[in-house]
Amino acid sequence: MNTEATRPRQMAEGVFWLGGCLSAFSSGHEVHYHVSAYLVMGSRASILVDTGDPGHALLVLAQLEHALGGRPLDYVFPTHPEIPHAGNLPMLLAAYPDARIVGDTRDYHLHFPEFDGRLERRSAGDSLDLGGREIRFLPAHIRDLENTLWAHDSGSGTLFVSDGFSFIHDIPQPEEDDEPVHLPGQCRLFSGEMPEPPSVEQAAYGTGRALYWTRFVDVTSAFTDIEDTLEQLPTSFIAPAHGNVIDDVDGMLRTSLAAHRRVYGAERSPQ
Repeated sequence: MNTEATRPRQMAEGVFWLGGCLSAFSSGHEVHYHVSAYLVMGSRASILVDTGDPGHALLVLAQLEHALGGRPLDYVFPTHPEIPHAGNLPMLLAAYPDARIVGDTRDYHLHFPEFDGRLERRSAGDSLDLGGREIRFLPAHIRDLENTLWAHDSGSGTLFVSDGFSFIHDIPQPEEDDEPVHLPGQCRLFSGEMPEPPSVEQAAYGTGRALYWTRFVDVTSAFTDIEDTLEQLPTSFIAPAHGNVIDDVDGMLRTSLAAHRRVYGAERSPQ
């Protein structure tokens, strides 16, 4: 395995960006899209937010080994039980036999009955003390499954948003594709390091396809709740499972809200 590929990007002290990208071709161009996971390490415990794609299982294991530096993995937090977010759970729990699954695990015993004894259900408002930093579980204000949760790391000010806040870049893409794609070489760039900041059009493109329900729901109140969360919890990074890590939090919040409004308004406009 390529040594560079096994090295996750360190976002801040104790926070690492893991996972990989899936590759496709669009109009003769190679494009990538993220299936990310994030490791947070405190002085006492560590937690992996989402698990990455099963196609990246060996990569995620190698990245974890590199980032943990011999420490155990204590918790795995799949934001919800879809394959990009929970598909590597069996591999991870086999590799780290003392790790526990945390989150809204109400139906995980159906997906992973062999790990029923390692489930620890958490609700929005609960927290985990990792030692010197705290992971707080939050409502998922933008979600596609009922038991999706977000989380916030107090140590780095990172908000983990699952399927929220993804965006594409201005590259050729089939109309039916709903993934937030980017070009090769941009896989580990923060949003502020990309050649251009994401536009409202690009954010709306992915939102209206990946989260189809946003065509029919006015999310203004959801963004009010997000703004309230950001006021209460200082946030330097927004870390989506699909899409580049966002380091311009205020700018992306405005762009994403405008994108959601555009998707919702387009459905109401006369054809």
